[in-house]
Amino acid sequence: MTATYVPPSALKSRLMTALGLQSGNPSHEAVYLAVKACPFRREFLQHPLTHSKAECATAYEATCGDRANLRPEFSRVADKFTYNQMKESAIDNAIIQIYRNAQPYVRAWYDSWGVDGTSSNFIIRWFLYHLFRNRDARNDRKAKSMDFHADDDDEDSE
Repeated sequence: MTATYVPPSALKSRLMTALGLQSGNPSHEAVYLAVKACPFRREFLQHPLTHSKAECATAYEATCGDRANLRPEFSRVADKFTYNQMKESAIDNAIIQIYRNAQPYVRAWYDSWGVDGTSSNFIIRWFLYHLFRNRDARNDRKAKSMDFHADDDDEDSE
C-alpha cells in the first residue's frame, strides 16, 4: 500500500490514516510507536518494537548541534531552534540519516508505504517536524520531558 502524502504539520490521526493505520488498534499503534522511535516515554521503554536507539532524536541533536545548519537569517538566534530556522538541506540530510539508521523492520514499513531513504520521505519529515516543534523554546516544559510530540497523540490538538 502506497501511503498518501501528509504535510509535516498534519495531526497524528491524518498521518495514521495516510499509512493505513487505525488509532486505537493495538497492533497499528505498535507500528506507529516503532516508526516514531521514541524510547523516552516510560510506558514504551519495554515495548518490543521500540528502538534501542532513537534515530529521529539522534538526527535532531546532530542537526541542531551544528549552527551551520541554520538559515543565514537565523544565524544569531539562541539554541532550541525551530524546524523553519533550519536550512532545507539540513532537514533533507537528517531524513536520509534517519532512514539509513532505521532498524530493518522500520525500513520495511517505509518500503511498504512506498517511501524510501531520500529527502522526499514525508513520514520521516513528519516525525522530525514534530520533534522540532515540541523541543523548541516555545515548548520548554515538553522539551524538558523529552516527550517530543505527546500532544500529537491527542487528535483534538494541533
